[in-house]
Amino acid sequence: MNLEVKRVWTDDNCVYAESTEGKVASYAFADWPRLANATKAQREDFYLSPCGIHWPQIDEDLSFSGMFDQTSEPVSYKLETLLDA
Repeated sequence: MNLEVKRVWTDDNCVYAESTEGKVASYAFADWPRLANATKAQREDFYLSPCGIHWPQIDEDLSFSGMFDQTSEPVSYKLETLLDA
């Protein structure tokens, strides 16, 4: 996947990324325990790499390819689903 992200932003519930092609994808903070438990200031303290987003204060990384792959689910969700089976 040749993906180039031009903009990333957050609100109280999600992190969003916009590709240079104009597509917007998001992850809900609730799906990622470190982000769910982080303060607003910690969530807003991130930097971008060619592959994704890194939050240094909480040591969390999310990939752009995962955000834009609509068939993927957060690992924590997959684990909970397996444990419930």
